[in-house]
Order: sequence, then C-alpha cells, then structure tokens
Amino acid sequence: MNVGGSTLDYLASALRGLDAQRQAHEHNIANIETPGFRARRVSFEDSLKRAIKNGDSSGVSYSTTLSNLSTRWDGNNVRIDDEMTALEENALKQQLVTRAVNDQFGLTRAALGR
Repeated sequence: MNVGGSTLDYLASALRGLDAQRQAHEHNIANIETPGFRARRVSFEDSLKRAIKNGDSSGVSYSTTLSNLSTRWDGNNVRIDDEMTALEENALKQQLVTRAVNDQFGLTRAALGR
C-alpha cells in the first residue's frame, strides 16, 4: 500500500533534486578559489513536470551541467553572490516541499481518524 500515493513520490523526487542542487552550490562555493573550476548546475524541474504530466513518478531524472558563465583570469567561473542567492532560494524551496510532505502526512492521519 502506498500511503500518500504518488503525491509523496513526487515530493520525495523534488526533495532529492533540491538536495542535489544544494550540494552542487556548496561544492561550487568550496571551490571558489580553485583555478579552472567551473560551477555545476543541477536541473530536475522540467523532468519532474514531465513525470507529473505523464503520471510516472519514477520518471524523474537529475542532470548536472557545467555553468556557461564567463570565467575569471584563472579559469574559475564561480560567483559567490549567485551561489549564496541560489542556496537561500534552494533552502526556501526545501522548506516549502517539506511542509507539503508534512501536510500530506497530516491528511493521511486525518483520514485514519488519528
């Protein structure tokens, strides 16, 4: 029995994607002084939208690409302001999705009369 149904599956996929994005931003920040380092970007939102549209929660994929931003003299293209802003946005999205997960469990508890 899948308690919470596919909604929880989609929310779990969103949390995994957001976690992968967070890790990429943290990795970028950790390498801000590494010559030749190119920032990583993780995408999953379009895949999640397609999975929801197709009704296939297992169809969510995550892709990591290198940023196309111009590089500094040392070949590094990490921009701390962009990374910090993206981390904050990511944290807010994670909070929102976590709240949605909690709400789903609340609905399930209510349906069970607890």
